[in-house]
Amino acid sequence: MSKQHIYHYFKRTIPALIAVLTIVGCTGKVSQPEPSSTLAASPSPTIVATALPTSSIEPTLSPTPPSAPTPEPAVDKNVLYQDDFANPSSGWPKEKYDNFFIGYHEPDYYHIDVRSANDKELVPVPGKQSFGDVTVEAKIFTDPNNTATTGNFRYGLIFRRSGDQYYAFTISPRTKSWYVLKSSPSSLEVLKEGTEDSIQGLEAEDGLRVDTKGTTFFFRINDRLVGEVSDPDYAKGEVGLYVQTFDIPHVHVHFDSLTIRNVEAPQLICSVISIALNVRSGPSKSFDPPIIFLARGGRMEPLGRSPDGEWIRVKVEGSDQQGWIFNSAEFVSCNVAVADLPVIEP
Repeated sequence: MSKQHIYHYFKRTIPALIAVLTIVGCTGKVSQPEPSSTLAASPSPTIVATALPTSSIEPTLSPTPPSAPTPEPAVDKNVLYQDDFANPSSGWPKEKYDNFFIGYHEPDYYHIDVRSANDKELVPVPGKQSFGDVTVEAKIFTDPNNTATTGNFRYGLIFRRSGDQYYAFTISPRTKSWYVLKSSPSSLEVLKEGTEDSIQGLEAEDGLRVDTKGTTFFFRINDRLVGEVSDPDYAKGEVGLYVQTFDIPHVHVHFDSLTIRNVEAPQLICSVISIALNVRSGPSKSFDPPIIFLARGGRMEPLGRSPDGEWIRVKVEGSDQQGWIFNSAEFVSCNVAVADLPVIEP
C-alpha cells in the first residue's frame, strides 16, 4: 500500500473511532436515552445540594390532644340522703331474732322479715339523722316466696320519729289500702286511710312518697296523690322503713331504694270562683266591713281553718295580708282538703 493510500485510510478511520468512543464513554457501554414524558426535550434544571437540619427532614408529628376527662356525675344538692341498697357497708343494721330478721338481701335490696303475727318492725336511716321538711321516696315490694299465702300486713315509711313518737305512711298490698299512722308511747292511731287501685299487690314494686311541709303532709302512691294530713305534734325526727303484721305469720318485704331530699310539696292554693269574695278579719260575717275584696281568679294560700271548718284562714297572694274567707264550694276552690288544715283559734 502506498503512503497516499495509508493517509486516506487513517483520514477516514480516525474520525469514526472518535465518534464511537464518544458514544460508548469510559465504561464501554452505550448510553440509553432516559424516557421523557414530554415530546420536546427541555433543558434539565441545575440541582444544588443543600445541607438541611436534621429536624427539617424528620417527619413532623402533631401532638395528640389529651382525652377529655370523664365528667363526674352531677350532684343534686337537694338530695339529703340516698341509698339503692347495693352496698352492704352503708351502715344499715343486720340482726336476726326469733320473730324478725333484718339485713341486706343480695344483690341490692334491704329486707325486713317478720315471723310472727301482730308484730311490727321499724328501721331508721343509719346515723340518727333528724329531718324536718323533706320529701321521702321509696321503692318497695313483697317477696311472695317468703310470705305466707294468707293473712294481712302493711309496710311503708316512717318520718319525724323520736323513739315511740313518729308518723308512718303504709300500704296493704293484699287489700290495696293505705294508712297514715301516728304513734305515741300509748297508742298507734290511724289519722287517715283510703284505697288505691294502682297498688300492685305481690306482683311488682310500689313507689311511696311523703312530702312533709310544716304541719301538713302529702302522700303519693305510684306518683298519684292520695291524701293530705295536718298534725302539729312532731316537727322533726328520723326517717326509716316500716313493716307490720296482723293475722299473717310470716312476711318478707324488700326495700329497693330510699331517697330523702329537700321538700317538694305542692303549693297550697285557694282560688276565687265566684264573681267576688270577701276577706274578713275574723271567722264570721259579723266581722264587717271586709278588709279586702277579691275578684274571680284571685288566689290565696290556706293557712288553717276554724274549729267548725266553716271558715278558712288565708294569706292573699302577692301580699302579707291575712284574713278569713267563708268555706263554700260556690265561692272558693282549694287544692287541699279543708278538713286536713290545722285548726286556728280566732
